[in-house]
Amino acid sequence: MNIPNKISVSWNSATSAFALAMSITVAHAQQVSPTIAEFTKRARGTIEVTNISKEPKIVSCAAQGFDPDERGAAHPHAMPSGLNVRLSSGRIELPGNGTRQISFDATSASSPAWFLMTCSFVPVQRSAGLTIAMDVSSIVVIHDNDFNANQVLLHARHVGEKVELELTNNGPGLARVNAGEVIGHRTKAEFGTFLLYPHQRRVTQVDWKQSAPPESVRVQIGKKHLETAVN
Repeated sequence: MNIPNKISVSWNSATSAFALAMSITVAHAQQVSPTIAEFTKRARGTIEVTNISKEPKIVSCAAQGFDPDERGAAHPHAMPSGLNVRLSSGRIELPGNGTRQISFDATSASSPAWFLMTCSFVPVQRSAGLTIAMDVSSIVVIHDNDFNANQVLLHARHVGEKVELELTNNGPGLARVNAGEVIGHRTKAEFGTFLLYPHQRRVTQVDWKQSAPPESVRVQIGKKHLETAVN
């Protein structure tokens, strides 16, 4: 899943390009973990915010809804009705090289459900004419127990030096692809795990640079294995 990270910059003509580049480098030195947290029925957990820089930061965290696209990118929007998230702290001051945990408790009127925990990092002491804000997000997922892997369709095709996979989840449940591999003659290429959202398609690509063509793709979803030929 592609987690949305965003840098916002405001500056005036007196700010040098060097200062801007240095500030963006520092802004990248922020972390929110875990990248994805998964729960069943109710989400009670913590995120860890880390300031990997020498300068203290003000960190403001809030929950956001999001829509996933077919490539796995999360597009934030306002929180949906029926999904309630409480935080132990929405705003903290984090010293240089400091780490803090922020607890959350989320309930949803229906499941599955998902949201972003987005934290904005800004300097405690702001430079004249320059403000850098770095937004870093973590995905939180609330599963139900109503997923049927037989409702997932798998297709694969060979395109240049890649194999393009298309998985369509036709059911109302949310699931995770636990493992997968593209198989050829005496060789294979493994690919990572990702989520399958309800009634959505997920497209991903796997590198295939072997001289022999790929023959099949196998994925594992829970205890279920799906396999298809590569076209």
